[in-house]
Amino acid sequence: MLLEPSTPVLLPHGLFDEDGRCHRQGELRPLTGREEWALAQAGERPGPRAVSELLAACLGRLGDYPRVDAELAACLTRGDRHHLALHLRARMYGDRVTLVARCPAPGCEAMADVEVRLSALSPERVDDAPEVLAVALPEGRAEVREPTGEDDALLAEARGTRAERAALLWSRLVVVDGQALSPSTWLSLPSRSRHAVALTLAEGSSAPDLGLLARCPKCSAWLELELDPFALLARELRGGAARLETEVHVLAYHYHWSEGDILALPRTRRWRYLELLRNELEGRPLVDGWS
Repeated sequence: MLLEPSTPVLLPHGLFDEDGRCHRQGELRPLTGREEWALAQAGERPGPRAVSELLAACLGRLGDYPRVDAELAACLTRGDRHHLALHLRARMYGDRVTLVARCPAPGCEAMADVEVRLSALSPERVDDAPEVLAVALPEGRAEVREPTGEDDALLAEARGTRAERAALLWSRLVVVDGQALSPSTWLSLPSRSRHAVALTLAEGSSAPDLGLLARCPKCSAWLELELDPFALLARELRGGAARLETEVHVLAYHYHWSEGDILALPRTRRWRYLELLRNELEGRPLVDGWS
């Protein structure tokens, strides 16, 4: 069966190998029905490991890596993973998305539509991002890297308070004078030093800016939104899960394909076969000029 071609995608940060080479140019395959169904069943916010499995399924060659598995996808930065999710969503549903927010102002609580262009959230970055960011501290030279999918997975599985889990994350991201930190060591740094590290990462990050601002149409108060690309994609796919089941049923009934064969197709191919089937059942020409 014919499949859609892959789409080239340039990661904002890229994957650095052991030799320090950065791999940014990738190939993004369209989601098949199998990935659509898995993401639709992943809940409100798909976990980091589920996201790694998804990216491994739809991310083809990445630089000199001919194949990306879940372990390699987990090594991508959080920003690169969000960038890929925005591309996947735009390919499936288009570049525009409308978000709905409730005004937080007391006595208002009006609903507002917020129009977003996904391409504007994560424009293509031509220049290479550094592997780590450096900042001079009174305690020595610190280096901080961007969080990865593996960091997020370990954080999601960690126990403890929010402050303890935050300290765990920072201890994984920061090195001072070549020495790795423990969570307690991170917390023992002066607040000024910790703030300097956080500010360096915030200003130097290659991740998409997913924080959105809009005005309430009723009282003009500012609305703040934070877009989660994977949660957005999962929510939209969950809304179409019943249609996917119907597509499988119709194609299996008429073509006698297995469920696995049908779910291996991207939606554009499934929809094309459904269009051909409808034309044939209604007596229309399958292709202009002949029947």
